[in-house]
Amino acid sequence: MSHTSALDTLAQKYIPYVKMLAEIGNSAVFIVDKDEHYYFISDKFKLFGYDDIPQNNSNEIQDYPLKRRIHPDDLAMKELIDEKIREFLSALPKEEQVQYKYIYDYRGMATNGTYGRVTNEVQLLEVTDDNYLALGIIEIAPDQSENLPVRVQMKHCITGEIIPIKIEEDAFALTPREKEILTLASQGFSSKEIAEKLFISTYTVNRHRQNIREKFNAESLIEAIDIARRKGVFIR
Repeated sequence: MSHTSALDTLAQKYIPYVKMLAEIGNSAVFIVDKDEHYYFISDKFKLFGYDDIPQNNSNEIQDYPLKRRIHPDDLAMKELIDEKIREFLSALPKEEQVQYKYIYDYRGMATNGTYGRVTNEVQLLEVTDDNYLALGIIEIAPDQSENLPVRVQMKHCITGEIIPIKIEEDAFALTPREKEILTLASQGFSSKEIAEKLFISTYTVNRHRQNIREKFNAESLIEAIDIARRKGVFIR
């Protein structure tokens, strides 16, 4: 493996305890660093249909593409959330960073290509100057409703304090006018009707609609509205 020796040594300290955790219940557990290199992956991932998990003492484990199991739309939002969490934690001393855990709810893919909702709990185990080791626990989510956005909760493990992670408003950098138009369009109003309501020209409305489609990388405004709802972008 090409793990750094320092991180590998730290990981070896935790692996026996994580193995014991892996034997309890039906949770899939793993140890990973900031660069998404894996140090341990439990065989309980087979319960999720992951039948290609490498042996923990093999070279293949380090770069196992676990995040490819996340629905592409949910992965994009999760990465935005990850940035917010890193910003929050990086402002804290190392010893305080390990006192928080964050729990995601998103769509994960089985080997047959179908998606189901999973929860992914993450807690930092060790923080170094330029990296970290984290424990991940994945379980089948109790709520399997379709078209839910990615959800996340960040919690202080000692005090129980919930830390809000706000990503909806700036996730796609929509202007206030674009949000207005997206909202009205989601309610079924045409460009002409939106123009009349906002006292602007139809040309201006259509220009904003084009900007919205480009920001969502969508072929139509209907697709942009659908993406906004699935990714948790709040439409007032």
